[in-house]
Amino acid sequence: MKKITAQITALFFAFSASVSADSLQDLQGLLTSIKSFQADFSQRTLDANGSVKQIIKGEMQVEKPGFLRWETEGEYAQLVVSDGNSIWIYDQDLESVSIKPMSKEMSETPALLLSGDADSIARDFNVSAGDVVNDKQQFVLKPKDSSQLFDQLNLAFEKGVLIQMTINDASGLTTDIQFSDAKNNPELDKHLFTFIVPEGVDVIDSRR
Repeated sequence: MKKITAQITALFFAFSASVSADSLQDLQGLLTSIKSFQADFSQRTLDANGSVKQIIKGEMQVEKPGFLRWETEGEYAQLVVSDGNSIWIYDQDLESVSIKPMSKEMSETPALLLSGDADSIARDFNVSAGDVVNDKQQFVLKPKDSSQLFDQLNLAFEKGVLIQMTINDASGLTTDIQFSDAKNNPELDKHLFTFIVPEGVDVIDSRR
């Protein structure tokens, strides 16, 4: 679970090694038009053989610049909050909070693609177009820095709204995130991006 969280917050097809200028511009155009985003999600983790190892559900909100709230429910209840400067990861079952400075590299923080600077995509990723399936607009992103936590990130949009994010890592794990009731540019309350550490929990603060 913690590794999956790191992929998403340290936190969102066939691959072509070359950068497609058209694909890059198309993706930048989509992300530039998104000022805020909210959705419910269902996240499946599959092993190298395609067997499902874990399913979790939750909801997310993002807003430019750099605000994120990612909350899962059930057995793997967890809350991730970014205020644009720091990220809080609260594990309720472990009664612990990890705090760290937010990375400026979107290749380390896939979920922040929607809340960051679209122009930074060209710096952090090689971008190519994915297959067109059922009118979905798909993109394949490969981090330029090979030391990152994932090997490939696939994004799928429908009518300009993100509906799927798939993350492949070097160990063969695939994290597939399906978004539902997704909305571009909703009005979001600022308190969503504020985290107050609960009393009595362990705090690991790596900002110092």
